[in-house]
Amino acid sequence: MLETGGAAAAATLVVGGLLAVEWLWLVSRAAPSPETAAATWAAGTLLVVVGLCAYAYANADENVAPGNAGTAESAAESPRAYDDLGVPTTVTLVRGFLVAGVAGIVGVALHGSLSPSWAWAAAGGYGVAAALDALDGALARRLDRVSRLGARLDTAVDAFGLLVAPLAGVLLGELAWWYLSVGAARYVFLVGRRLRERAGRPTFDLPPRASRRVLAGVQMVVVPLALAPGVFDSWMPLVTGVAAAALLVGFARDWGYVSGRLGNEGDGDAPVAE
Repeated sequence: MLETGGAAAAATLVVGGLLAVEWLWLVSRAAPSPETAAATWAAGTLLVVVGLCAYAYANADENVAPGNAGTAESAAESPRAYDDLGVPTTVTLVRGFLVAGVAGIVGVALHGSLSPSWAWAAAGGYGVAAALDALDGALARRLDRVSRLGARLDTAVDAFGLLVAPLAGVLLGELAWWYLSVGAARYVFLVGRRLRERAGRPTFDLPPRASRRVLAGVQMVVVPLALAPGVFDSWMPLVTGVAAAALLVGFARDWGYVSGRLGNEGDGDAPVAE
């Protein structure tokens, strides 16, 4: 089912993307040529879509209810498995496809300067993806379709979106280069943790903190506004600076917990460390 859905989504994106890019170029008369822009956008978008579908397929056995790990009941019973992706996880995949479209714009921007229409397209695509972030989790709880796969995909889409959307902003001239640290922070954190584990050094779990989700949510509000040309441009250096600083301080604090410098509180891993 995942293969069929991925192929259908990819075909839809390619056909729709070719038409959308052609329309954008006709409206804005932007370089590069419409053929080059269409091919670049479609290739970049399709690459991310295939990667996302492959990730979902590789983790298909995680399409089960989370259960209560560590309890006597969970040891006696297998997690409830689902026969299909369900509406919440499908919404998460749609978010991923929108982020893939922004990644395609990054590829087009590598050819040279583009018109503001491209920045608006990136702002709209990522803005909708960010808005849907509040929907998939709520639907999962409402429909009783919370799954490990959905949680994995949600974390992956959030992290990748905060990597490619700021990159699009930098290439389109809407964001300062230093804001790329926001997207890189999680991956640097994960690599650092893995290296610490491989070296055999003590590595501790993160205490659960709601502030992690709040700080990530702030970035998802700030980035679409920063991508939109002419929207609060005079305020954006200050807003993005404060938002980025808060997130990076949060990662520094979490590294203190992982390395044991701040002590080990709680037993659960936070989403940022998965």
